[in-house]
Amino acid sequence: MVQASLLLGFAVIFTKETNALTEKFVRPSPGCGPALHDDFPRNKYFQHRSLDETREWTEFVPNSYNASRPAPVLIYMHGQYGHATSVAQELPFSRLASKPLITAYPQGIDDAEGADCGTGWNVGVMGHDTSTCDAAAFTQTCCYETCRHAGLCSGDGKDANCGWSTCLDDMAFLLELISTVAEELCIDLNSVYLAGGSNGGMFVHSAYAQAPDIFKSVNPVYGLPLVGHIDVPEKLTETSIYHFHDRSDGIIPADGGFAGGWEYESADDVLATWASLHECDEKQTRLVTPHDGGRRNAECFEHANCKTNQQVVKCMYDGKHGDWPDRGQLLLWLNGLLDG
Repeated sequence: MVQASLLLGFAVIFTKETNALTEKFVRPSPGCGPALHDDFPRNKYFQHRSLDETREWTEFVPNSYNASRPAPVLIYMHGQYGHATSVAQELPFSRLASKPLITAYPQGIDDAEGADCGTGWNVGVMGHDTSTCDAAAFTQTCCYETCRHAGLCSGDGKDANCGWSTCLDDMAFLLELISTVAEELCIDLNSVYLAGGSNGGMFVHSAYAQAPDIFKSVNPVYGLPLVGHIDVPEKLTETSIYHFHDRSDGIIPADGGFAGGWEYESADDVLATWASLHECDEKQTRLVTPHDGGRRNAECFEHANCKTNQQVVKCMYDGKHGDWPDRGQLLLWLNGLLDG
């Protein structure tokens, strides 16, 4: 659950009036107007810390940024064991975009003592109740200290062997990041895009369920909800979804089911739920893009004719878990951030 008292500034920005985030016109943030101070980094990656100094993200502000013109913001969540600095280099969205685009890459935390659990995200489903996993498939208990302190690692029908996700309040961290960027820079609050790969993609599904009126689009990449946890609130009628998945994924299969001991929903079932919400065509049809084919044979499909005027899209490509069809161009193009 997102804490309403997380940041007064955030509450002012995002809850001032009903449906404010769904207005079609540009909505400037509080950071519009003042020019960047001289030592604010431009056109290079830099580290930004949270107010309490416990969390950080990698940020990029392009040279084309103009303090009087609200810019879109794209936030990318890395996968399990990932690092923000490296994924920022691998996926240079701001450098590829056709318009000024601010990007932020949050850093996850590994707070597991005595086990190598990785820098993952709290996706809201710990899996300890074995309804989303096969506890017998695991030989190593992977429980983060935040979960242990919350009593979620064992007891009360829980099984520590199914533990894999931190219990940190990562949603509060994400909201603080957005609020901070909105205060420091001139951004369009109607153009905040969320993306993430693998465990980061799973967090994308959790984030839009917890804060359904913030994002213009959500872009999970080879990341799916655990079985029984498709949550698509009605407020998402102002949000599009673009799902990206490799065809030969053995870690989080696009078709869902068991993999590595955990059970996932399928990409098609997730999109069907979105299509029902947006009142789109029931069947998927091909969506032709300038980025079709290529070395990974990318092709996209959509539930067309959505009455909400949003898009519900799935893009598939050759490869395995962790592969992208490109360096992010297809994602940018679908979101209107890249020409041609």
